[in-house]
Amino acid sequence: MAWEIPGAMNEILYMDKGRVTIPQDCRNRRGLEDGDTLLFLETKSGALMLKPVKARPEMDLIDHLLRFKGVEIPERNHLCPPRV
Repeated sequence: MAWEIPGAMNEILYMDKGRVTIPQDCRNRRGLEDGDTLLFLETKSGALMLKPVKARPEMDLIDHLLRFKGVEIPERNHLCPPRV
């Protein structure tokens, strides 16, 4: 069974300082934009892969802790009205 993935085998040019250019059609399919972060993976077989890193929503430590049941932060109660 042959896998048909559009643009799966694009050639890219390795340039100075380790720069590579991801082909435009690949960037468009993945919705990549300037400043996006990619994870570089090297498999045991020697294959090199790039994987987009999903942006995480910004959340401060207090909001993160309040997501857990039973966690109370008394110092915050006098600063903000209670959640509804």
